[in-house]
Amino acid sequence: MAKIIVTYGVPADGFSLLAGHEIVIPPHGTAFSREQLIGLLPDADAVLACTALDREMIAAAKKLQLIVCYGAGYDAIDVAAATSHGIPVVNTPECVTRPTAEMAIALITSLARRLHELNALMHTRPPRELFGMGRRMGTSLDGSVLGVVGMGRIGGRVADFAHLMGMRVLYTARTSKPERDALGDTRVSLEDLMKNSDFITLHCPHTPQTEGMISREMIALMKPTAYLINTARGPVVDEDALIEALRAHRIAGAALDVFASEPDINPAFAALDNVLLTPHAGSNTLHARNEMARAASRRILDRLAGRIPQNLLNPEALAHEKA
Repeated sequence: MAKIIVTYGVPADGFSLLAGHEIVIPPHGTAFSREQLIGLLPDADAVLACTALDREMIAAAKKLQLIVCYGAGYDAIDVAAATSHGIPVVNTPECVTRPTAEMAIALITSLARRLHELNALMHTRPPRELFGMGRRMGTSLDGSVLGVVGMGRIGGRVADFAHLMGMRVLYTARTSKPERDALGDTRVSLEDLMKNSDFITLHCPHTPQTEGMISREMIALMKPTAYLINTARGPVVDEDALIEALRAHRIAGAALDVFASEPDINPAFAALDNVLLTPHAGSNTLHARNEMARAASRRILDRLAGRIPQNLLNPEALAHEKA
């Protein structure tokens, strides 16, 4: 029987595949502290990492055979440390593609039609002041240009949804995407995308190369009528520069589901009425969470059976496997 640590109290139905193994999980909606994890990890065989795992924590995991990242992102895991200790790291990106794309489209639509503003007004103002044609008009998505920064799984799904609403798509990617070009999408430089898009949606990972990529200079290229949407990772955006642009109304607005220092956020965002804020809820549906647990369980079972698990991020770790 293997011991499996789940670092956060996520929906547990998906762990039924691990019946017969010991699963150590905190109460729903809570996380193990760093100190608790350091105490739990030494005799763990696998860990489902919903929170950060740093070098010291990984070094404490003397028996660990696998780290599974809960979702697509793995920037909170010290992959280099795991590799040096012979611990494979995998992620579960297939489970978050659709819900995160749905979230991005929901945010784009809310910005375009000013739904967050209208809802707040209907709750706080006399309705008679609000009804009437020509008041607080929104933007049509049909005919607008969507800029997708990072045309991977999620970016591609967002582009597919955008086509259904009549949007034209520009995108950035490290390599050409013939399948996207065949649909009429156009690969451009980041600078051209920032200049020519009405809605800019971010779907790139957080890496040393992408940190601060949406910089002051990039934001300055945006149209005054354009919106920025981030469901990727907070550090990809220069938040101070974005706050300045929003305060000065140099861009129309933004929708942010991720932040540079989450769970803390810059309080300046909450004081702005032209930014829509959500608490990293991109994949937060019950179906997606259970699918993530099932995918993680399958990877753990593969590893325990001596098979190479799906979505291995550091194959070089296999050369340093523990005896």
